[in-house]
Amino acid sequence: MRRRQTGSMTPRRSWRGWREVRTVVIGTVMLAASVACDRSRAPTELVYADRPIVVPTSAEGWRNVTVGGSHSCGVEIDGQLFCWGSNASAQLGVDVARGQCGPLPHSCEASPRRVALGEPVRQVSAGDRHSCAVTESGAPYCWGENLRFQAGIEAETVVRLPAPVMPTARFLEVAAGATHSCALRTNGVVYCWGDGQLGALGRGDTTASVIPQPIQSDEHFVHVSSGRWRSCAIAVDNALWCWGAEWESSTGNSDTFHQRLLPHLVAGASAMRTVSVAASSICGVTTDDHAVCWESNGFAQLGLGTTVGTAVPTRVSMAEQVQSVSAGIIHSCGVTLAGLALCWGNDQFGQLGIPRTGERCAGLECRSTPSAVFGGLRFRAVVTGPGSHSCGVTDTSALLCWGLGTDGQLGDGWLRGRQSLPVPVLAPSP
Repeated sequence: MRRRQTGSMTPRRSWRGWREVRTVVIGTVMLAASVACDRSRAPTELVYADRPIVVPTSAEGWRNVTVGGSHSCGVEIDGQLFCWGSNASAQLGVDVARGQCGPLPHSCEASPRRVALGEPVRQVSAGDRHSCAVTESGAPYCWGENLRFQAGIEAETVVRLPAPVMPTARFLEVAAGATHSCALRTNGVVYCWGDGQLGALGRGDTTASVIPQPIQSDEHFVHVSSGRWRSCAIAVDNALWCWGAEWESSTGNSDTFHQRLLPHLVAGASAMRTVSVAASSICGVTTDDHAVCWESNGFAQLGLGTTVGTAVPTRVSMAEQVQSVSAGIIHSCGVTLAGLALCWGNDQFGQLGIPRTGERCAGLECRSTPSAVFGGLRFRAVVTGPGSHSCGVTDTSALLCWGLGTDGQLGDGWLRGRQSLPVPVLAPSP
């Protein structure tokens, strides 16, 4: 039976300004340092030789990790949830953060801090400035910035502590985007809430909604991922469906997008096992274990060896098969079947975890093809996100992070402008 593709198109919208502003802001934070921070600062420029990394046992015991704009969250093996980094929008889910970071002081935590939920957590997702989690019983919670209802709570611009979303329903996973969120119910239906710009909620309009509602689709899904104004989900037959902002073209560092108000079958996509949606690019793993990426590529975040974008899912330039891949704002990472961590794209803050390459993409340091992360460790997963840092869980359950750390998002107790060598996250605190 032929699948019906639905959607609509409106005049082009440009994200050129957003990307340029974000680059300037992050660079300014890095250079200005944390003048009001009450924690020690590590050196901002370090030169490393690739060598084995000694990981203390205190860094072990983690199940999974997620990366936000300037914060991170992880789940321990026993289901306890911890977050660290910036708390400027209450995205850590703690009552009061104990540190102060940034040239314009805001609260932060430079090491993992426990997030109080009534039961163990199955999965967590960090958005740009908010976070969501699903407990073992399937109850979804969100907290942090709520200007566009992305935390699913009415009449609050900031949700300071985890709040239940659809408390009577049960979910398998949740995906926190930039200003919207989506979650997969146990019956295979995807629900979305928050900002509806460019069709991000998949309901046929651009209206924001504080109430989670199902996307307009007859499909049943097994996985969902959200980025900026768009989401994608994998159906039970491994077909890939996406809605919201869709990349249209790229000239240098300028990208344009049109809106797709309803879920549509992605043309040219192979059968997919996982998908990872970023602001302007998408990556995924096919059922035959190959990494594919597509859309914007101004910073080589597609790993194709060029900076030319493509609208068609294209195999990343690596011979190895992969178990996972994660698309970030302008860099990406993956883990091979053998557990080798590889990253590519922008490396301005050391977020690739590799030696300096001398390559430049859009004037910034980059790597156009996948390169092995420092240290020779074997990973279960490495994740990126809407920020400029990366984190990974090793095969011994140790948690390490690298890249931009000016808000404590690396979790090692220091504030850094650039960190190429993966650093072990400190033991969690209450």
